[in-house]
Amino acid sequence: MEMNLRKNKGLGTFACRLSAVFAVCAVMSVFAQEQDATGIVQNAVLEGIQLSSEPSNDRGEKTVTCYFIFKDKPSSYFYEIKKKMKRLVFEFNDTEKGTSPIVSVGEPPLEGFAVEQKKIDVNKEVKGLNQEWHDLISVTFDLTKIPRIDVKDEYNVISFSYKWTIDPGKEKDYEIGEDSRNKTVVLGTVGAGGLIGGGILWYFLTHKGSSSQPEGPIPTNDLPNHSQQ
Repeated sequence: MEMNLRKNKGLGTFACRLSAVFAVCAVMSVFAQEQDATGIVQNAVLEGIQLSSEPSNDRGEKTVTCYFIFKDKPSSYFYEIKKKMKRLVFEFNDTEKGTSPIVSVGEPPLEGFAVEQKKIDVNKEVKGLNQEWHDLISVTFDLTKIPRIDVKDEYNVISFSYKWTIDPGKEKDYEIGEDSRNKTVVLGTVGAGGLIGGGILWYFLTHKGSSSQPEGPIPTNDLPNHSQQ
């Protein structure tokens, strides 16, 4: 009986290991499907950009939402607020434009936008590496004022929204503060084809020297205290 128990236990362990192997193979299969013959992650497709506006409970206030609609999903993406130029820029990596035209529209304080298709060598700043070209889409929004935005991320729809007012005397209540620094946010997607870490590395390689210089030392008062109690 003891031999049978050991035998069954051994078979159970083997079955668990075999299941783990099948799971790894399944993940690798998904990863392979997301790559083309050159090993580059297949592009997502930007199929459209839509703006919507809804009145809120407060008189004269509205909520504006801009939707980026994709087929599949970018490997990573970033947005940057350029205060001096009054622009909001979104960049989507491993992404290309669809066949349908994307028409610029506006909703105050957003005047309109331009969509630009680019190619980026992600190894440009690393000496000794071969060129590795990826497609990138840049969407630049022209603004009269800079509102506070909130970015949301669903599978194939990335959006940002902001509140605004029709009363010019209240616009300052909806703008980012005058003492706010330029804001650059790095965002990534987690999956077989794209990792947050890779997206962050790409950002710093492809945007080297383009961001503004730090305005003073980095604060350290929020670091954890590891001293002995």
